[in-house]
Amino acid sequence: MRRILARLDRFRRDDRAAVSVEAILMLPLLFWLMIATFVYWDAFRAVNTHVKATYTVADMIARQLGPVNAAFINGLDKVHRFLSNTADGDSWLRVTHVQYDGARRRHVVLWSRSTGPAPALTTATFAPLAGQMPVMSDADTAIVVEAWRNFREIVRVGVGDRTLYEFTVMRPRFLSPIPFAG
Repeated sequence: MRRILARLDRFRRDDRAAVSVEAILMLPLLFWLMIATFVYWDAFRAVNTHVKATYTVADMIARQLGPVNAAFINGLDKVHRFLSNTADGDSWLRVTHVQYDGARRRHVVLWSRSTGPAPALTTATFAPLAGQMPVMSDADTAIVVEAWRNFREIVRVGVGDRTLYEFTVMRPRFLSPIPFAG
């Protein structure tokens, strides 16, 4: 038994090749951490550019001096895809113009257009989104831009593929309400 304990004690005190063994154990973990950092940074960048692109599109609509039409909304979808650096079909918009009816305490949809699978909204289908709206005075109007963007992980590290959603409300700057020329 003493012989076994002596060998174990000698093995415990022996530090030859410790760096090599530690490197073999730690390099895969360090490599995974480096890849995971890039993926998390890519996800952060995707969310950040998506938010900024959606805000930019909402601001472009709010600055309109005349009526908008379906071609204008489709052009805004292209602008959004360019700004958020997404491929065709990986992002889409829904633009809704609402007016607040103070007597009935509800938002009335003046017009709504979608460039993707999300259907255009009506006054009834807008009701669940009313909780996200800021406080508005009677007869005040607002542009609601909803944007979706598909995000795919480059390497599987735990972020997961997901669809990013952004809800932006902007008050028209010059025309209220902004007319829609069908």
